[in-house]
Amino acid sequence: MGRLKDLRSNRGLTQERLAEEIGTSQQTISRIEAKGDLIPVDLLVKLSRYYNVSVDYLLGLSEEKYNQASRDRMSEYMEKYDEEFAKYDALTPEYQEIVKSVIRTISDIQEKQAKRNREM
Repeated sequence: MGRLKDLRSNRGLTQERLAEEIGTSQQTISRIEAKGDLIPVDLLVKLSRYYNVSVDYLLGLSEEKYNQASRDRMSEYMEKYDEEFAKYDALTPEYQEIVKSVIRTISDIQEKQAKRNREM
């Protein structure tokens, strides 16, 4: 399934990281991406929510990536972070990659802390 791999790659995620995020195995992600294996419904819903795209888009039934709820959520983000988006857009591609890397690093740190807190 090319769309799943594209969505994952665009977020800079490894198969392992995505699997961890949605509660499945790297092998499952690999099989789905490489062989187009059938996706269990529960996993399909998780992927749709995680990527904020429609199930139809994930299955290749529609070119329409976002449903109305997703569009509404994106509009809210656009309004809330308008200045930040404008500043990001003004950055060179190299600096945009640095910003993405910083966000991923901070997110990783936060997730590790949350995991440690859950284990306590």
